[in-house]
Amino acid sequence: MTTIEAAETAVEPRPVPTSDGVELQNPLAKAQAAWRQSAAYRARPRFLEQLIGMITLTVLTTGLPTEWFVVIEGNLFDAVNVGGPLVIVVFTALIGTLLVFSMKRPKAMFYLLVCELMLVGFSLLILFSPLWSVNFNTSVRRSVALTLVTLLGIYFVARYSLEQLLNRLSLVYFFAMILNLVWVTALPQYGLSNGDFVGITTNRNTLGQQAVLGCLIMVFAFRSKNHKIIAVVGFAGSLYLVIGTGSKTSLASLVLLGGLLIVFSTFRARKQLFGAVIVSEITAGLFGILIATANLVFITDLLDRDITLTGRTVLWQHLLVPISEKPILGHGWEAFWGGWGSPAHEIWLKNSWFPPTAHNAPLEYLLALGAVGLIIWAVMMGRGLWRSIHYLRDRPGIAGLFPLAMLSYAFLYSVTEAGVVRRGVDWMLVVVALVETKRFMDKNRSTLDGSKLAIRRRPRSATQSSVIEVSSRPSVGHR
Repeated sequence: MTTIEAAETAVEPRPVPTSDGVELQNPLAKAQAAWRQSAAYRARPRFLEQLIGMITLTVLTTGLPTEWFVVIEGNLFDAVNVGGPLVIVVFTALIGTLLVFSMKRPKAMFYLLVCELMLVGFSLLILFSPLWSVNFNTSVRRSVALTLVTLLGIYFVARYSLEQLLNRLSLVYFFAMILNLVWVTALPQYGLSNGDFVGITTNRNTLGQQAVLGCLIMVFAFRSKNHKIIAVVGFAGSLYLVIGTGSKTSLASLVLLGGLLIVFSTFRARKQLFGAVIVSEITAGLFGILIATANLVFITDLLDRDITLTGRTVLWQHLLVPISEKPILGHGWEAFWGGWGSPAHEIWLKNSWFPPTAHNAPLEYLLALGAVGLIIWAVMMGRGLWRSIHYLRDRPGIAGLFPLAMLSYAFLYSVTEAGVVRRGVDWMLVVVALVETKRFMDKNRSTLDGSKLAIRRRPRSATQSSVIEVSSRPSVGHR
């Protein structure tokens, strides 16, 4: 149901006087007039807020121009978290401004902040991890940055519909795609590394992950009549970047993600949806695990990788020792990989390719947050997956597929990469998926005039069929 159709259902058919005293007879005109008189209309994002929101999404996706002209000399670990105080200041100022705008609807923001308890617990654990961190300053800086990204995701759920957010993201990723292509073709000293595409990022895996998410966003933006050309060109450009990076992880993730989207769409209206989703996710996960851990000579030769998956399996064995040293709460958020003076020192002595992360999300969370953090993360993602299946089944339109697609993306990048819990737009979108599906499950569905549709079915009797009652109540969020 579109917002206009919802408004026509929710708004009572009574005359709405215009400024000249003439009553509007058209039901659509009545609904639009009632919407303009509502509190939700007065609190909607205005031009300045929307502009700052677009700038924030762009900075979160591409970084600042000061990060684009970086040539990494020597080892890969030097590329981790390239940036400086300017990035922190700009990032904090933008998100802080948006959070001030969100206070136009404080009840909605408060509800969304606390509705997903596992997300709250995971965020608080990260935020307080500096108290036991092996590197207090690093954990404070990066946990605060991650918390700001989490709040940004909640802000977008409170202030925009999912379709509006996806349309804006298509513009952002189109811009990022153009930038990366310019860097690759016109500025190869910055955009290429050993013949592989790195674009405006610092390594090919980061660019590949960004381009895969860009392909996903363009698929959803294609259904918008105002963004079809952008979506087609953006998808083609992002696919070209994925191939140009030479990252087999990104290419395999894109293929698996495409297959999952086909399965989800096929079974969307069927009773077998739950089983199809679970079997598909397990199959995709097992495929990644088998590649990463078994002696699959044929598959690794096919992917042009060695049996150790470019040293990952050897790295994972070496990480078991530092994990066992702090098994409950870990070493603190992102404190383990802090340079030669950090606990990663011993790992780098044994792994000459200087891994910047654990290249596996569960191991990364065990290092940073211990068993407590891993359990909370697993429960949070499991609950989100379960709700996203309900969301896919009950939410009309292609946007209903997005939370499940986003969680599948996060799942795929948790096998041989460090996951998506980082200062990036992908973590923000995971937060959007978790909070949006929880809001939907709580039946906070808003109509055009800002009211909530409370849908309940009366029990069937022998003489009476089920009746759907629709009542109008104040909304929790601006939709």
